[in-house]
Amino acid sequence: MKAKKVLCVMALAALVLSGCGGEKKKEAAVFKVGVPHLMATYDHTKGYDGWSTTRIGAGETVVKFATDGKLVPWLADFDGNVFTVKKDAKFADGSKVTAKDICDSLTDSCAKNPRAKAVMKNSSWKVLADDKFEYTGEKSVLTDPVFCIAKGGNIYTGGKVLSYSAEKAVVERKGRKYEYVAMGHNATRGMAIETGELDAVFDVDPQYYKGREHEEVGGARTIMARMNMRPDRPLSDPKLRKILAECINLKDMEKPLHGYVVLNPNYSRYTKSNRVYNPVKVDKPVSLTMVFYESRPEFRIIAEATQMQAKKAGIDLKLQSVHVNALRNIELSGDFDLTLSSTTNIQSGTLENYYRLYFDSKSVENTTKYNNPAFDNAKSLQEMQDIIDKDYAVIVYGNPLHNRVSKKKLVPLNPLDFYYDVDEAK
Repeated sequence: MKAKKVLCVMALAALVLSGCGGEKKKEAAVFKVGVPHLMATYDHTKGYDGWSTTRIGAGETVVKFATDGKLVPWLADFDGNVFTVKKDAKFADGSKVTAKDICDSLTDSCAKNPRAKAVMKNSSWKVLADDKFEYTGEKSVLTDPVFCIAKGGNIYTGGKVLSYSAEKAVVERKGRKYEYVAMGHNATRGMAIETGELDAVFDVDPQYYKGREHEEVGGARTIMARMNMRPDRPLSDPKLRKILAECINLKDMEKPLHGYVVLNPNYSRYTKSNRVYNPVKVDKPVSLTMVFYESRPEFRIIAEATQMQAKKAGIDLKLQSVHVNALRNIELSGDFDLTLSSTTNIQSGTLENYYRLYFDSKSVENTTKYNNPAFDNAKSLQEMQDIIDKDYAVIVYGNPLHNRVSKKKLVPLNPLDFYYDVDEAK
């Protein structure tokens, strides 16, 4: 009888130990990352939602920009116009990526996203073999997350998405889980790394660098306020646009924006703006609204500084803070005076695409309805810069710095923030 009791106790102990072991396996470590925001979905074909597809490591493109700005293979190697799919390129379900999969995915993006169709207007692609295809056009356009490669709509080549919302995304890749938490205020992200709640955070105040692994790079973004020039809006008046643009003094913003923004009025790093500081008052008081989002700290500072400077010019500038996903809907609706945001200055692969995306009269992203045939026919970037300066189509503030703070040393930080690099350095 005693022997049976001993055996029962041993069996029970074995079950308990087995249960504990199994529980530990279920509670495998999750790498937690604090990010400024996540898009509404991770469907790369919807608007700019593809930014999240690459940021959370779910989607990949045919080629990508390396940390030094050079174009490098990602899913396929290339020699001239011929691309060869990498042998280890697979979808999250384990199936191999073929040249047909890639060509079909590019076609699908263009069919569903007007912006994709617009930037691919001079490009074409065709299957040459199971692992080869020909792409004719500007290769760097393929880096845009709108051209993530997928099959069946949402089966990507990166990690497997376990859950997704605009607040939190969980992705499993290479046997590890990554949790991306959207924290709209930089101080919230900073405190989360300070308390050890998160393993890495992006774009925080430099005060959180102390005692931690950190990296800072000049961001590949341009901060700008675009002015709505639709006929029924106040800023359709070029005189008002001129007064507003020329009352902005970037030097007054240097101190509060130190460590966040490199201030300059140039629309791109290859052009020089002719904008001047020449404050004058409007003939009669006017009221405008600037819409912005606060996932990066500089927007509130810039918005309030612009508000104060505009007041001296007799312009009552009201501020409206919204979620980043709401800002795009407001722009598309046309119901705004100014929108303050930062955009990747190699948008859709090239600087020319970046200029034309927002100011070409035929562009679907030209939500301000700016229209000047001289701009549409411009032959150089500087010519484009000169024309939008003369028309006072936009107020450019500068380029935000991009940073990452982490508990452990991670792979090098890419200036392009549609890559959130969080793999551990080898």
